[in-house]
Amino acid sequence: MKDPRYARLIPILAAAVLGVGGALALAHFVGKPAPGDKPAPAAPAKVAPPRPVQPPVQPAAPTVFLLSIQGIALGPDDYVDAFSLKLAGAKVAKVCKTPAGWSLNRAGGGLDGQASVGAAFLDRDHIGDLRGLALVEIAAGDASTVGVSGTAQVGVYGDMGQARQVKLSPARVALVPAEGCPS
Repeated sequence: MKDPRYARLIPILAAAVLGVGGALALAHFVGKPAPGDKPAPAAPAKVAPPRPVQPPVQPAAPTVFLLSIQGIALGPDDYVDAFSLKLAGAKVAKVCKTPAGWSLNRAGGGLDGQASVGAAFLDRDHIGDLRGLALVEIAAGDASTVGVSGTAQVGVYGDMGQARQVKLSPARVALVPAEGCPS
């Protein structure tokens, strides 16, 4: 009974001769290994090929921008003597330059500046000293995502009562991609 063709044929013939009940009893014993038979070796299990190991995703390095304050219109007798700038979505990483006679402080995600004496006030011939002030890191890497707010204090020579606050907005604060502070 080693030939598998006969193993399938015997239950069919037995069913014809013995009826269904006898065929079921016979089918129970047919096809079982004899006590001395060794089972056929199992087919080797299919092993999936190893998946390539993906390195963990690193967050993108923050992008660095050079911050400048610009676009503050000054009359012939006007000057800037202080500013306070707040940045949302960015942080001041390094102060690059400080105008002569000024103090600059990184403050809560922004930058504050103030002239220490009247001779350090920035008139329209020297307002360019507010360019290239600091390096700013932006996690999103896109300067358009940075929220900008704050004010610059503008005074008038000869009239201490005419000082006004000028809003610092994205139009007045430039963020230009940079490798580092300008030399």
